[in-house]
Amino acid sequence: MRQVWAIGLLCSGLAACAVPSPFAVPDLYTPPGDLSADRRACNQSYPMGPGNYAAHAQCVNAAVERDAVPFARYPDLVRLQEELRLKYSAQIDRGVISPRDGERRMAEADNLVNAATRERDRGRPAAADHRIDRLQAMAQ
Repeated sequence: MRQVWAIGLLCSGLAACAVPSPFAVPDLYTPPGDLSADRRACNQSYPMGPGNYAAHAQCVNAAVERDAVPFARYPDLVRLQEELRLKYSAQIDRGVISPRDGERRMAEADNLVNAATRERDRGRPAAADHRIDRLQAMAQ
């Protein structure tokens, strides 16, 4: 008799696991979007060429805001990067700088962002602030 009760309780317990909850379960984690795919879509929508650089930068920045910023350790650094991407792209479109010069300047900004991230991760805020000051000067 005890075996019948034990088996009955076990089956009831397992059946309860399969019944959906009548209560809404909040989404505790929303995975990031696919930044690579979004960047490819920007490349397709705004091919690199005169007049498309700023629009391409705006598209990429929107993808970064959607896919990367919510999960970034240091969103302030990502936003500085976005600001510089748009600045250099607009300068290329206006003919102020060449595409090659824009790429070089953006690579310098990327390197400074990566260095500031490493400095913050190592617990060296003064060194990180020095690099951030350089980024902010570039944004002027």
